[in-house]
Amino acid sequence: MDGIYFLVLLAFGALTGALLALCAALGANPPPGGTDAVGRSPQPDTAKHAATNRGL
Repeated sequence: MDGIYFLVLLAFGALTGALLALCAALGANPPPGGTDAVGRSPQPDTAKHAATNRGL
């Protein structure tokens, strides 16, 4: 009976690992064109350095 629990745990670990690998593969490739999956454009580069642009 303990072997069944071990096999279930092993299968759960394999599925979790596969899901993690899939998320890592999809997250490593940003979509082309500068938009995300919803179609929004990223913030312009000027927003990254707002304090510098204001002379602070």
